[in-house]
Amino acid sequence: MTLAPGIRLGTYEILGPLGAGGMGEVYRARDTRLGRDVAVKVLPQHLSAHPEIRTRFEREAKTLSSLNHPHICVLHDIGRDGDTDFLVMELVEGETLADRLAKGPLPVPEVLRFGGQIADALDRAHREGVIHRDLKPGNVMLTRSGAKLMDFGLARETGLAGAPGSGVSMAALTASPTMAQPLTAEGSIVGTYQYMAPEQLEGKEADERSDIWGLGCILYEMATGQGAFRGKSQASLISSIMSSEPQPISHVSPLTPPGLERLVRGCLAKDPEERLRTAHDVKLQLQWIAEGGSQAGVPAVLAGRRRSRERLAWSLCGVTALATVVLLVLRLGPRPAAKPVIFELTPPAQVGFVDLPRISPDGRMLAFNAGDSSGTPAIWVRQMNSLQAQKLPGTDGASRPFWSPDSRFLAYFAGGKLYKIDIAGGPPLTICDAPRGSDGSWGRGDVILFDGATGDTVQRVSASGGIPAGATTVNRKAGETFTAWPQFLPDGKHFLFVCYGPGERRMLCVGMLGSLQAQTLGPAASRAEFTLGHMLYVRQGTLLAQPFDAGTRKFRGDPFPVAENVEFDAIGSARFSASTEGTLVYRSGGSVASRGLTWLDRSGKTIGSVGGLADYDNPALSPDGSQLAVGITDPARGLGDIWVWDLSRNLGSRVTFAKRDTYDPVWMPDGRGVLFTMEGESGADLFVRRLGGPGTDSLLLRSSDQKLACGWSPDGRVLLYFSRSPSATRRWDVVAFVPGDSLRPRPLVATDFNEYQPSISPDGRLFAYVSWESGKEEVYVQTFPNSGGKWRISTDGGREPSWRRDGRELFYAGAGKQMLSVKVEPGATPKFSLPEKLFDATAMVPETLNRNRYVATPDGQRFLVVTSKGAAHVGATTVVLDWLAQHRKR
Repeated sequence: MTLAPGIRLGTYEILGPLGAGGMGEVYRARDTRLGRDVAVKVLPQHLSAHPEIRTRFEREAKTLSSLNHPHICVLHDIGRDGDTDFLVMELVEGETLADRLAKGPLPVPEVLRFGGQIADALDRAHREGVIHRDLKPGNVMLTRSGAKLMDFGLARETGLAGAPGSGVSMAALTASPTMAQPLTAEGSIVGTYQYMAPEQLEGKEADERSDIWGLGCILYEMATGQGAFRGKSQASLISSIMSSEPQPISHVSPLTPPGLERLVRGCLAKDPEERLRTAHDVKLQLQWIAEGGSQAGVPAVLAGRRRSRERLAWSLCGVTALATVVLLVLRLGPRPAAKPVIFELTPPAQVGFVDLPRISPDGRMLAFNAGDSSGTPAIWVRQMNSLQAQKLPGTDGASRPFWSPDSRFLAYFAGGKLYKIDIAGGPPLTICDAPRGSDGSWGRGDVILFDGATGDTVQRVSASGGIPAGATTVNRKAGETFTAWPQFLPDGKHFLFVCYGPGERRMLCVGMLGSLQAQTLGPAASRAEFTLGHMLYVRQGTLLAQPFDAGTRKFRGDPFPVAENVEFDAIGSARFSASTEGTLVYRSGGSVASRGLTWLDRSGKTIGSVGGLADYDNPALSPDGSQLAVGITDPARGLGDIWVWDLSRNLGSRVTFAKRDTYDPVWMPDGRGVLFTMEGESGADLFVRRLGGPGTDSLLLRSSDQKLACGWSPDGRVLLYFSRSPSATRRWDVVAFVPGDSLRPRPLVATDFNEYQPSISPDGRLFAYVSWESGKEEVYVQTFPNSGGKWRISTDGGREPSWRRDGRELFYAGAGKQMLSVKVEPGATPKFSLPEKLFDATAMVPETLNRNRYVATPDGQRFLVVTSKGAAHVGATTVVLDWLAQHRKR
C-alpha cells in the first residue's frame, strides 16, 4: 500500500515517502495537533490482520515508548485508521550509517564515539527487557547529536516470526523497514543475515548476546568499511558466519587500536557463553579506549581521544615496502639460511628526538621514546607489519620503555615512578617509586630490575608492585661508583649489568637474584644484551656479537661485527635492541645534542637566543643578570661540564674540566664564582669555582646523599638544595646548609612525600618549593627558616618556582608547558594572587628532576628557556631481520 501526499492517518498528514522494507513503509508526516514533523511507519495489511499480532504489537509499543534515551529513536504514538495500523516516531534528520559506510570506513574516534552511543542505547533497552534483534547499519542514523538507533525491538517482541498463519518469512522480517536502499557490497547479500548471530541462524531464541554480536559486526564494519562476514550466496554467507573468523581488523586498517580489535573479537565469539555479556560492558570498554589520552583514562596502543592526534608516520621507499613483505613471509614460513634482510625506518622532520628503540621479545612490535617538535617525550609503538607508528596515549613525559617477556606489557619511567601498561588496552599501573629510574629489564619470574643515576645501584621490584630493594652492590673502597644497564638472561634469575669504577673503567658483570655477589666477565665497551646464544654490545660504533653460554655464563668464541655506525656514548649507552626470534634494531650514529637556549618575552614571543645547539640543562643567571652559567653534556664523553656566557657578547667559555660528571651550576651570592655538583666516589659533592682566578675547584660539601643545589639566601649564609639518601629509603627532602657551621645540613621540609626545587625569596623571609603531598606536583610557599605559615600556590600542577628580584612576583612552570605568574604582597602574612598564565612554552624540553628548564631576568620581563631544537639530529632506525643468518657457520 502506497500513501499519497495529503492523506491523513488520524491527525497525521502524509507529506512524502522516506523508505520501505519488508515490515512496512515509512513516510514523513505532519502532526497537525502539535505542529511538528514526524515519521509514520505503516504496517503491511497481512500483518495487521492478525489480532494476536496487533495485541502484542501494542503491548511492545508501550514498552518502547518508555525508552527515553538520547540515542534511541523515540516512539511517539501508535494508531489505527480503518484497516491501517501505524507507528508514529521521532523524525531523525541525518544519514544512515549504511549510507556513510558506502563512502568508506570511519575514523577511529568516530568508531569509538558512535559505537559507545549505540552500546549505551542497547544497554538501556536490555535493562527494560527489550531485545533489538535486527542491528545493522541501516538501522542506525547519524545525526548532529550522534547516533540514533532505529526500529528497536519490534521484530522480536511482536512475535511476528512465530505467528501461526502470518505468512511472514524470516527474509521479510530482516529486511529494513526504514531505508529504501539497504547496504549492499560486492560479495554480500541484501538483508541482515550478515549481522545475525550463529544461534539466530540455528533458529534458537535471541537474547541480549545476540544484539552484542550485531554490535560487533557494526563496529567491525565502521572500522574497516567492509562486512565482518561475506559470501557470494546466502549459503556461503551463513557458512562464513557459522565456521570462519573475520579477517583481523589490523590487517584491513592498521591504525585500529588493538584494544578495539580485542573488543570486537569478544563480541563475535561464536558461542554466546564466550561472548561479552552486556552492552554496558561494551560501552565501558569503548570509553576505556577513547579516554586513553588522559591520565585518568586508559592508554591503548594506537588509539585515544586526543585533541591533537599525533602520528609518527614513517615514510618507507620501495625497498622498505619490499622488506615489509619479506618480514611477513619470514613470520609465516621457515626462515631461510641466507643473508639477513635490512631496511631503514626514517622518522619525519617534525620529530625532535628518538631514543633507544626496543623490539618486543617476539619481534612483532617496536617501542621507542620520541618527542615531537614541541619536545614532549612519549612512548611510540609500531607493529612491524604496519607502515606507521602511533603515540601511546597517556605517556607524555615517559622515558625508556622496556617489554615484558611475553610481549604483552611495556614498563616505563615517568614522574618519578615506574609504570606498566598492557599494550592491548588497560590502565597504567604504578609499580613503585623510581625518582631516578633510568633503564630496566623484565624477567621471566615477573621481576623487574632498573637502574638510576650516577651513584645508584641496580634495584629489583616485583612487576606486581612493591618496594624496590638492592640487586647489586657497589664496593666504594675499591673505587666502584655505581652499577647500571641491567639485562636479564633467559633463565630469569641471572642478569647482566655494568659496574663503573674509577676513571673511565667499567666491567660487564653477571648478577643473580637473591644474591649481591657478582661474576665479572671482563671490560664493558657498552651495555650488553644476550640473544640467540650471543652477547651483543657496541665498541667504538660497531655492534659486535660474541658467542656466549648462558648456562655456564662464559664466552665461547671471538666477537664478530654485525653492524656499523651504531649510536653510543662514553657512559655505555648503545642504541640497539634484539628480539628472541632474530630481529635486530639499532639507531645510526650521530649527535644527540638537540637543545637550544631561547629568549622569550612575557607573551612567549621569541626575541633571541644564546649559543648554538648543545645538551643544556639548569641555566642560572648571575645576580646582575649579565652572565649565564649552564651545564652542557659532551656527547662524545658522556660527561657534563659547566660553561659561562657573557650575554652582552654572546660568548661562552668552559670553566670546569673534571673527568667526572659535573652539572647544576648556582651562582655565588657575590657573582664572582659558581657552585656546582660533581659526581664523587661516594655520592654527589658540591664544589665552588672562582671565576677569573687560578682555576681550581674548592670542595664545599661532601656526603653520600644525592643532591641538587638551588640557591643562596640573600645574605649568602645559607644554601638550599634537595637531597635523597642513596639507600632509597627516603624521598627527596629540602635541605638548608650553612658552610662552616659545625652542624650537619638541616632538613627544611622532610615528610613522607617528595619535596624538591626550593627557591628563597629575595628578602629571605619565604621559600617556594614543589611537593607531592596532594598526589601530584604543586608549588607551595613557607616562611624561612622556620615554618610560621604555609600556602599552596599552584592550582593545577606546578614545578620549578622562581622569584622576581623585588619579590613581588613568583613564576613557575605549570602543566602542559605553561609559564605562570603569581603576584605576591609581602608582609607579616603574605598574600598571593591566583595564577595567571603568561604564555605556552611548547618548545621547552621535557621535565626532569633537575632544578629548572628556564630562568627569568631580574625584572621578570624576559625568560631564557631550554628548548628542543633537534629535528635535524634524528638518525635512522635500521631493522635487520634474521641478523644471525650469515654468521651461522661461525
